[in-house]
Amino acid sequence: MPTIASLLPRIAPIVLRRRPRDLCCTDLAEHLAFECHLHRDPLDCADAVIFRDGCGRIGLPIHDGGSSYIAIRYCPWCGARLRKQPVELPPVSDRQHVRVITCLVRDPTQVRQLLARISDWVDNDPTESDRHMVLAGTERLSSESDAEFSYRMDGWTAVMAYATKAPDAKHIRLQFVGEIDDILAARIETLIEVLG
Repeated sequence: MPTIASLLPRIAPIVLRRRPRDLCCTDLAEHLAFECHLHRDPLDCADAVIFRDGCGRIGLPIHDGGSSYIAIRYCPWCGARLRKQPVELPPVSDRQHVRVITCLVRDPTQVRQLLARISDWVDNDPTESDRHMVLAGTERLSSESDAEFSYRMDGWTAVMAYATKAPDAKHIRLQFVGEIDDILAARIETLIEVLG
């Protein structure tokens, strides 16, 4: 029968393992660090249970031969809400599938409505400070002639919103930049038409 002393070299690395600061638990960290010696891409490996994409989203790969995955918001092991991972967006020219949607709106209320709705669609979870920043930014747009602000929405995709005064000084120019798929683009464009 094995003794504690004989098992200690095998148990110690498990018990004493450190949890990375940006992750909720060591199980998640270990599965994200998994590397298959046969497959370079985790989406190709049936042993890969979870992975992080280039934009910082964590997901469950769908092993159907394609590059599909299901983005998740909660850790499958400990149940904690997964924190947004700050990811630097590469320059627009370096990314594929980047779409830019530009529109003019009449007042700051419409800016707030657009940002709130798009934030819901990308599953962004704004904090109280995010809400104050948007409110302060839109108030500046109505009072200052050279005001501008930007707001990043992180969810299943990252979308940057840029707001500035239009050259005619009567409208606000909004620009949404990100990896916006056809469905999200159709929703944004429809909402712009409804509000316009």
